[in-house]
Amino acid sequence: MKPLPALLLTLALVPGAATAGEIYGTIKENGKPLKEGVKVAVACGEKSAAAETDKNGAYRLFAADEGKCALTVKVGGESPSTVIHSYADSARYNLVLEKKDGKYTLRAE
Repeated sequence: MKPLPALLLTLALVPGAATAGEIYGTIKENGKPLKEGVKVAVACGEKSAAAETDKNGAYRLFAADEGKCALTVKVGGESPSTVIHSYADSARYNLVLEKKDGKYTLRAE
């Protein structure tokens, strides 16, 4: 078999590394970006991906599957989460971290 057809056949048979798109955005608390290094995770079914915020409170990660997912932020000893949706294309979620009744909550901006 010639190299080019073999390569094309191989690429067609091997599924892509990520079946869903990028999830990105910023997270703010009291109107200010979260500090650098805050852990962010997204879980879609049994698959998950993790990242950390940068100095501007921005995060970027890739979900393993499309559909309904939970995005979680690890802050102090708490892990508030919110429901998001992963698509084949990129999805932006700007989030707000709030403290209500002594507990953190996470919501879309």
